[in-house]
Amino acid sequence: MPKTFFIRTYGCQMNVADSNRILQSLLHAGCIPCDTPSAADIIIINTCTVRQHAEDRAFSFAGGLKNLKKKNKNLKIYLVGCAVSVRGELIKKRFPFIDYIIPAYEVEKFAGSLAENNRQTNKKFFDEFVTISRGCSNYCSYCIVPYARGEEVCRKYADIQREIKQRAAAGNSKITFLGQNVNSYKAPDCKADFADILNETAGLKDIEKVSFLTSHPKDLSDKIISVIAKNKKISREIHLAMQSGSDRILGLMNRQYTASYYLELVGKMRREIKGLTITTDIIVGFPSETEEDFRQTLDLVKKARFRSAFTFKYSPREGTASFLLKDDIPVDVKKERLSRLNTLLEMH
Repeated sequence: MPKTFFIRTYGCQMNVADSNRILQSLLHAGCIPCDTPSAADIIIINTCTVRQHAEDRAFSFAGGLKNLKKKNKNLKIYLVGCAVSVRGELIKKRFPFIDYIIPAYEVEKFAGSLAENNRQTNKKFFDEFVTISRGCSNYCSYCIVPYARGEEVCRKYADIQREIKQRAAAGNSKITFLGQNVNSYKAPDCKADFADILNETAGLKDIEKVSFLTSHPKDLSDKIISVIAKNKKISREIHLAMQSGSDRILGLMNRQYTASYYLELVGKMRREIKGLTITTDIIVGFPSETEEDFRQTLDLVKKARFRSAFTFKYSPREGTASFLLKDDIPVDVKKERLSRLNTLLEMH
């Protein structure tokens, strides 16, 4: 009798892509997805640790499976992803009933091993995501990703092109490139960069739409802007994380650009790319953020004219550089600034 499985995913699109890869491999193995954990023989929880709230939600869900495990000794529970990478020892102590823990940098290998053991002639794809790199080497001071996923490693250009053509042949007309910072892609097997990937993919007749996540402002080159402007297949919605409008805070965050650089980049993109919309990420309440720092963030938001934004209160993550800074902004001040920021975004 085929085994049933349930997957719960927390966090970013990279996690969604990883979970879909695991899903695909389990389906190829003849397993059947189910809607509830109680009906599953295999439960996989793909975790996130970028913010405490996301980590808490994943751990709360995992803790709730203890009784299921008692009732069903044959149930196999996998805890995978970024939280495992940085909280592995804690997880072993807190959740001794979990059968397998797999860190983020091993998830692709885990999914690949399932696929390798269950090869099928007709390859199917269950999403539009194509991962071009894993990990990050930017080390923004607040971000746990480089410690959870490791340094940036780029896939071979030839392998990426092969996957895209396979997807096109299988009827996939939409491609979304994924990476912690897609703009910094440099092929290890040739001189190609991210602009070349975009240009090559948009040139395929069976591909109708190309998009990508996520961009770092310091690496969004003139070449990338030019390729997007010339290819109507490439999405006109670009996510460009701003994080703060204060040069002082940006420096403490190790973002490697200034507010004026960010605004100039946005202006250049709007001039060259017709129909462009920009979304962003913004953090409030970073250590030592003053009212003036926050006002500079509001000012940049007014000038940048974002279509939407993901906004967050600063959450200290153990192991990051900013964890060593005093988290000195009171919670009520963080909440008040977040409310003011969201009100402004709704007005624009």
